[in-house]
Amino acid sequence: MNTEIAIGDTIRRMSQTPPPDTGPHWGPPPPPAFRPPSRWPTFVTLTVALLGVAVGFVGWFRPVPHSNPPPPNPTYTAQQTADAKAKVCAAVVQFDRAVSVANALPRGNDPLVTDINSRQIFDVTSRHFFATLAEEPATPADLAATVREQASILEEVVIDYQDGLGISDPHVKPLVDASSAAADKIRELCK
Repeated sequence: MNTEIAIGDTIRRMSQTPPPDTGPHWGPPPPPAFRPPSRWPTFVTLTVALLGVAVGFVGWFRPVPHSNPPPPNPTYTAQQTADAKAKVCAAVVQFDRAVSVANALPRGNDPLVTDINSRQIFDVTSRHFFATLAEEPATPADLAATVREQASILEEVVIDYQDGLGISDPHVKPLVDASSAAADKIRELCK
C-alpha cells in the first residue's frame, strides 16, 4: 500500500504543477498566410517554349546552304586504265565470237531459231557491256561511251525483234548500221 500512496501523491503533485512554458504559442502553429503563387515561372516557361517553337519553325523552312564542294573526279593510274580497257575489250571480243558462232550454225528450215539466238546474244551482250563498264570505272572515256552506245543499240534491236520487226525493216536497218559503225570504232579503240 505504501507504493500506492507514493504513486497517488506523485499524480497529485503533477496535476498541481503548472505546465512548462513553451513560448508564446501553445498548441499547433497557426496556418501560414495564403499568398497566391508567383506567375514568373509560368511566364518564363511559356516564353522559352514559344521561342523554341519559333526557332524550330524557322529552321524547318530555311534552306540549308550547300557549301560542300562536289567530290573530285577520280583519277586512275595508267595500269588501272589499261586493265579496265583490257576487260572491256575482252567483253567485245566475246560478243564478236558469239555472233560468229551463231552465224556459222546451220540455218535449217526454221528461221525462228536463228532469230531467237540473235535476240539472246544481243540481250545478254548489252547487259554484259553495261555490267562490265560499271565494274571498270577506269575505262577510257571514249571507249566507254562507244561501248555504252553499242549496248543501247543492241537493246533497241532486241525490243524491235520482240515487236516482230525483222532486220530488213526500215526502223531496224539504221540501228543495224549504227551498231556496225560502233563495233568498228570499238575495234579501233581496242587495238
